[in-house]
Amino acid sequence: MLKPNAGRALSAAGAILLLLSLALTWYHVERPAGIETATGFESFPRLRWIVAGGAVLVLATALVRQTRPVLIARTVLGVVVGALILRRIIDPPDLSSPVLTQTGVYVGLLAALMSAIGGLVDTGRELAVVTGLARAPRAELPPAGDAAVPRFERTPNRAPGGATVTKGS
Repeated sequence: MLKPNAGRALSAAGAILLLLSLALTWYHVERPAGIETATGFESFPRLRWIVAGGAVLVLATALVRQTRPVLIARTVLGVVVGALILRRIIDPPDLSSPVLTQTGVYVGLLAALMSAIGGLVDTGRELAVVTGLARAPRAELPPAGDAAVPRFERTPNRAPGGATVTKGS
């Protein structure tokens, strides 16, 4: 059974949103005959497959057992896809007509960042689980400064774990 984590859900939502962003309008191209729109899937022959593949892999990493390599892979995938989309925001396709970025490209960037942040959130949670729930060693009481406070000591002639209460030091 999968444990629900906030990071896992954030990454899964980011991956689904990333796939949906490919269907949204990424660019308006102002041509003399009028404005043409281009979706993320129509705009880039290779980038569309990289973004779609990254989204599917992020979704897959959100569904499997959450180990350290899976969390790192999910974070790295989100960062790489986000960097590729950010590059297309900064440097849109070079055409003879003016190209204006639209909402779809920003939704794609946000979705990629959601995927990466989801991996980071679970990475922090994994550290807390491993170190926070470790079995604590058996604690001993501090040496008694007052004769009225009992002190626990092991005795060699008792079974392991046995203790004797003595008064004083």
